[in-house]
Amino acid sequence: MSEADRAAVRRLLEQHHTLTLATCREGQPWAATVFFASDADLNLYFVSDRRTRHGRDMLASPAVALAIDADVDNWNDVRGLQIEGSASPLDGAERATALALYLARFASVRALFEAPRTADEQVIAGRLRHADFWRVTPAFIRLVDNSRSFGFRIELRP
Repeated sequence: MSEADRAAVRRLLEQHHTLTLATCREGQPWAATVFFASDADLNLYFVSDRRTRHGRDMLASPAVALAIDADVDNWNDVRGLQIEGSASPLDGAERATALALYLARFASVRALFEAPRTADEQVIAGRLRHADFWRVTPAFIRLVDNSRSFGFRIELRP
């Protein structure tokens, strides 16, 4: 992967805060939207309870697909990422690293986590202290950018 391609992917990751996560178990597909953070190696991190449908799906089958893009109304404005990878729950030092990345990415969550002001914020902060963090390690990334030309794409295997 060229540095220019990696930089283009990083820019898109930095411009977006949510991704659509697609899972499948026993032939039943599912999609969920989650907030995410990423690292320099293009791994993606998110919070999701193992008891959710997509959490149970990932535990049974770690193969996932992701879509990251903005909602636009013009073909020429379509820009985004399509990612295939493997999801894994994190524990110990890996979970601590994911939490640090997540809190660095979302200042409002960090403020709530470090100094909850209301009873609701205390509940959220308490849950986040024990929440399940996941990492998606990409095996394939496709960057789509119709602003360059219709159907423009870069395909990477990190």
